Amino acid sequence: MKKAVVLGMILLALGCMAYADATTVGLDFGRTQINIASGSSASGSEIMSGWQAGFTGYGNIPVWPPGQRIDFQFAYSNDHTAFNVTYYMMNGQLAPLDSEGSAGIVNLYGTLKLMPDMFKVLVGEFNGDGWDDFRMDSAHPIHDMSNNNVGRFQGWGAIGVLQPKDSGFEAMFGWQTTDPGLPLSPDGDATNGGAVATFAETATNINVAASYTVPNMIKISAGSQPDIGLALNRANRNIWGRAQLLMVPNLTLGADVRYWGFDQATKVNNINADVQGVYDMKPLTIIWVAFLGSQETLGVKVMSWSVYPELIYNMGAISLGLYGGLAGNDQSGSGIVYTIEPYVKLNDFGLRVSFQYEGNSASGMPSYWQIPVLIDWGF
Repeated sequence: MKKAVVLGMILLALGCMAYADATTVGLDFGRTQINIASGSSASGSEIMSGWQAGFTGYGNIPVWPPGQRIDFQFAYSNDHTAFNVTYYMMNGQLAPLDSEGSAGIVNLYGTLKLMPDMFKVLVGEFNGDGWDDFRMDSAHPIHDMSNNNVGRFQGWGAIGVLQPKDSGFEAMFGWQTTDPGLPLSPDGDATNGGAVATFAETATNINVAASYTVPNMIKISAGSQPDIGLALNRANRNIWGRAQLLMVPNLTLGADVRYWGFDQATKVNNINADVQGVYDMKPLTIIWVAFLGSQETLGVKVMSWSVYPELIYNMGAISLGLYGGLAGNDQSGSGIVYTIEPYVKLNDFGLRVSFQYEGNSASGMPSYWQIPVLIDWGF
């Protein structure tokens, strides 16, 4: 009898949980980097140490974050609504430093599930990792890369999402607005700041995207959006398309192409392609990202390329890794930028220690190095 009562209580508890509202609270001591030492081969340069403030090399190594960052996350969801908020504390006295969304409250939005499992509307502020259904990140654990964040919605606004359950189809329509926290602009001109703007200015920030997934086969995505940023009436609208292959076990492979510049006062034709993949051989993981692009500035076209491979060997408690990079362009005398970064990571603690070196094949160019300790741990 006692066993039957206990079993009945367990089943009742599980039944209640199935219909309970979901609340999540998290803290991420995340992507915080301090340099034990850093320096360069330039004459008279000194060895420095301190919080990461941007690698001092040629600007080709993806560097993030700037120093110390702690994230606080809260999320609530039920059958009809949801709410998300993310707060960043950075550097100094761990106080917000930036009114442009890189610190302080970076995500604060509500979700109305108007047709559950079919259609929802999200309203509020979206920054950082706020709403990225159509953005393709690389799998690099630290030097994460994307094709200029194409596919991301950033700023204040509203997003309508059509996503019929189990259909493999998703579409979004996003409209970025001004920041309601700013004072009213007397002339309604967003270029002068303010909580309101002309209809024409906000209309330039419309985002549209759609994707269709054939399970275990392929995912196709396409869309149109301006470059990310909090300003309105931006030029550089992107038209982009993407294909991701899903048919090979343990292999993730995707290609992303974007075209922009056609809406500028002086029309230019810029295009950039991003090809990236991950092959998990357990315990060895191979990651790579390659870029090839053509960008026009003042009538001059520059072809550029880069490739960033990474190898990770997971030994359980620790992982051994090797990150590298090559980047160059067709401008005479620019040289080829190269980087190499071996590292050791303590998996249970999210603690990584590495040696990062960057150089340039052009004659007379200095090299740069640093010994970063990076922490990425949270719950």
